Amino acid sequence: MKKLYLLASLFVCTLTIYSCINNNDYLPIGTVEGLRPVYIMAEEADTVMSLPPQPISQLGKIYYKDNLIYVGERGQGVHIIDNTNPEQPIRKGFIQIPGNKDITIKGNYMYADNFRDLLTIDVSDLGNVVEVHRLEDVYPEVPQAYPDYYEGFFECIDPEKGFVMRWEKATLNNPACHR
Repeated sequence: MKKLYLLASLFVCTLTIYSCINNNDYLPIGTVEGLRPVYIMAEEADTVMSLPPQPISQLGKIYYKDNLIYVGERGQGVHIIDNTNPEQPIRKGFIQIPGNKDITIKGNYMYADNFRDLLTIDVSDLGNVVEVHRLEDVYPEVPQAYPDYYEGFFECIDPEKGFVMRWEKATLNNPACHR
């Protein structure tokens, strides 16, 4: 019985000590590789436009309609790829939709999220898309405190700089945030 009591006491002491450790004690001092947020100001966040093809870096959801592949770029918009000849797909353009994570298409209209808003975009002319309707504040504002699907060091978010549009790899000096 004494051994069981001793083992239980040791376990409780270990948990108590571990719970008192501040996670900031493990943050590095100096330079480390991590992620830095890329911001967009609120005025720019509402801008939807057609752009020439862009590099794909953070692949999101994929939508297929009428020989076109719509490839989401997390937080930035949608790549348009002509798949008429699947052996030689052709990159046609990019629709900039800041804060975008999901789309659907019906007829000539794309429905897309834009941070908190739901947009209806006329895509009948992919070289000149037009926002035809905006439902404001459809989605709750979710404060982004860290990069999704990432574990490591990152630069803490500063809401005064705007919305976080994406994250980029960077060399960080004494980062205060870790996940």
